[in-house]
Amino acid sequence: MMNRRLPVSLIFTAVLGSLAAQEASSPAASITAAEIKHHIYFLASDALEGRYIASKGYEIAARYSESQFMAAGLKSIVQVEGKPAFLQPVPVQKRTTKSAPVLTIKTPKGEIVLTHGKDFKWLEGDILPCEGKTMDVVFAGFGIHEPAAGWDDFKGLATEGKLLVIWPGAPLKKGKPVLPAVMHKNYSSVLGWSQKLMGMLSLRAAGVFMVTDPSIAALLDRNRAKTETPQVVLANQTAPSFIPWIVTLKSETALALMAGQSGTPKKAGEADAAKIRPGRLAGVTATVAAAFDAEPLPAWNVVGVVEGTDPVLKSEYIAVTAHLDHLNPDSKGAIRNGADDNASGCAGVMEIAEAVARRPFKRSVIFVLFAGEESGLLGSRHFLTECPVPRDKIVADLDLDMIGRTDKAGEADRAHYALDADAVTPEFKKLLIAVNDRTVRWPLKYDRQGVSAGSDNMTFGTFGIPGVFFFSGSHPDYHRATDDADKIDYEKAEALSRLTYELAAELGDKPLPWKK
Repeated sequence: MMNRRLPVSLIFTAVLGSLAAQEASSPAASITAAEIKHHIYFLASDALEGRYIASKGYEIAARYSESQFMAAGLKSIVQVEGKPAFLQPVPVQKRTTKSAPVLTIKTPKGEIVLTHGKDFKWLEGDILPCEGKTMDVVFAGFGIHEPAAGWDDFKGLATEGKLLVIWPGAPLKKGKPVLPAVMHKNYSSVLGWSQKLMGMLSLRAAGVFMVTDPSIAALLDRNRAKTETPQVVLANQTAPSFIPWIVTLKSETALALMAGQSGTPKKAGEADAAKIRPGRLAGVTATVAAAFDAEPLPAWNVVGVVEGTDPVLKSEYIAVTAHLDHLNPDSKGAIRNGADDNASGCAGVMEIAEAVARRPFKRSVIFVLFAGEESGLLGSRHFLTECPVPRDKIVADLDLDMIGRTDKAGEADRAHYALDADAVTPEFKKLLIAVNDRTVRWPLKYDRQGVSAGSDNMTFGTFGIPGVFFFSGSHPDYHRATDDADKIDYEKAEALSRLTYELAAELGDKPLPWKK
């Protein structure tokens, strides 16, 4: 058999062709289940104590994330004491209640003093922005913002710095629902409160009085008051306090403070739309008094950037985000490792960062792992207040908060939630659908369908920055000590991370469809 050698030039051409083919392939291919698994097993190990804020385990997780950003070739963009850094300090403090809050309401008919635990109950949110202030009280109807369905309790209403009174249920007209049937059912259910509150985050209200009916009161009574455990809060009062101080208020108390005001309910259970008109309660103000011991806590966001290649567009940024913290041990002392919540999202961000760094886009991409999401979006709130880039130059936020499991509603096809994509502009949701259809084609659910959770994307939304919240749903291990790395669907985590990369690439290289 004749032995024929290939010409050196042909071999050289073949090698160059192979290298070119590798270069031409999408960097998304570098995002693998194996590498995501490696990150999750580290972040969700018992040694990291659940990564709860201010723990040694959280610091280890932050240092690990910093090393991954550096290894991927990201640049630091935060300045700490005049030096570039990947770790952005977040001013956090632990506040322990010394004396429970007391609410004093002044009305045209006299003064009403409300006792915590008897007349009202602090469930969530920040009391700090309310302390030492006299605040106007505004009746905000049912607290429903659905203008497309013909109902908006907040239209023309001044809400910033005010205390809002929110009536339970949903409006009726001649005994029939004003809103579409499914929407009416959602807002009228005991879980309707969470949907109402999420719609209020951009209103910058100081507080929200959630008036309860018996069914809601029975449910909320199971929740511990915020006074029973120390609160972890932002110490910097200039931070955007868009998470209001949320308290429950008995209907008889609410009726007393609204007595004599036009457009307010006159009896418990009132739902007649013709009788309820939002507006400021004339002559009604509120003050709150409480006392706390405060202790500073160490916390950091992990921040890195891949600079864009276009001399003009590089000044605009896509944010790819996740929260790094989880929870402290449960009541039995078991470590809650938070493999899905949210080691999975952090692993995805690390892999996406590496892929983007291989081939940067025209626009820059800023990657952030936030502290204190579980304590009230603390890290993202501080980040957007002390933003290392011009805030108005952030064009979108892609938030990965649980990308490795599936809830019961999605079991048939392992569908995943992609929430809030149309909260700022419908064009963002359309873009997400189009990118998914031509890339990974993973089954996505864009409607909340009873899901009440939110994440750091909401912080961006309050500043008018469109975004999406990728979320597994409330599976049985959510916030439990059983959320471990061996239960993660790594194929799914890989697919959703690749989808996020492809969406970032679309945003990074092409005109933004909502800025025509």
